[in-house]
Amino acid sequence: MKYTEININKKLFGEEYTAYDWSETEREIRIYLKSKSRTGQCPKCGDWSSSYHATYERHIQSVPIRMKTTYLCIKAYKYKCMSDSCTQKVFMEKLEFAPARKVRTTELENVILCVSIFLSNEGASKVLGLLGIKVSDDTIKRIYDKLPIGPEENIEAVGIDDVAIRKGQSYATAIYDLSERHLVALLDGRDGETLKGWLKTHPKVKIVARDRAVQYAKSCPTVCRWQTAFI
Repeated sequence: MKYTEININKKLFGEEYTAYDWSETEREIRIYLKSKSRTGQCPKCGDWSSSYHATYERHIQSVPIRMKTTYLCIKAYKYKCMSDSCTQKVFMEKLEFAPARKVRTTELENVILCVSIFLSNEGASKVLGLLGIKVSDDTIKRIYDKLPIGPEENIEAVGIDDVAIRKGQSYATAIYDLSERHLVALLDGRDGETLKGWLKTHPKVKIVARDRAVQYAKSCPTVCRWQTAFI
């Protein structure tokens, strides 16, 4: 059988980037990329520009390869906005795999969140470190805090439980949509007061699944009339 070599660079990074170098140590891999971009879109006015201003570099942690901490070292471009009415005179090229000012790829942050759902932040940090991902427990909390959680006005059945932000020190109240099975709110503390306020703004809730914690038991019946299911 005759084998044909494929372009791994294109498969991994698409048409817009060229992988031109690779360095590897016992614990770390660095992949060097250069953007092929010729135009950029101003984030403020939306106009496209082909006027180069400068080159800049970003070092972004990516999903590990061979359980080694992996970084993408990217040479990208800054462009001049040519619109006279726009106040954004210079802007950076938008990278497909990492939003502006992020030091981790979107894929990597998704991996971190998936692991930390089932562990404390400290435990998740240790497990992820074994996989080759450098992230502290404080950083995991910051990633959680930046998650956009939109309002769920029509939710009717919720599950309530307390979760450890920092085990033994700080806790929060997690509220889940029982029908869609996803997180809809993460409230400060677990004393029941924030839960009571949240329930007042969601009058359509009819069923609450909770444990027998006293603080939640006091909050639920005083706000609405519904059936409470114990878990």
